[in-house]
Amino acid sequence: MLRDELADLIRERRLETVALDPDQARLLHKQAAAHLASSRMIGHTDVAGAFSLAYDAIRKELTALLLEHGFRAKSAGSHSSTAQAARKLLKGFDSDGFEWLRLVRNATEYGSGKRPGATMEDVEAAWEFAVELETLLRARGQGRR
Repeated sequence: MLRDELADLIRERRLETVALDPDQARLLHKQAAAHLASSRMIGHTDVAGAFSLAYDAIRKELTALLLEHGFRAKSAGSHSSTAQAARKLLKGFDSDGFEWLRLVRNATEYGSGKRPGATMEDVEAAWEFAVELETLLRARGQGRR
């Protein structure tokens, strides 16, 4: 049962059950598509902005996936929790890849002594990740509509 697979995240209060919300999920899919298209338009002139938009596109697709199953990540560590839940919900999802994107996004948004902000190569990797995620979602009958 799906709830059993996500029990640890629910017990740790990193994930909560919510009513299914197909309208909100559709809106998130549309926003994700717009974010990714915008990211591609500005990629060569605003690397940080393009990376943030690509990351948000991916995150919104994952948030929609959770909503379509009646779950939502809670505030503290919600991006990481979203990825952990997506790994259980979506066969083939690269949670390590998403974690890398999350760390790049944090370094880009907040600065980091551990790594520099996003580069054009990072933006291109985020675009590729978004395409791979969309392929997985479409294979399950989900994704942008």
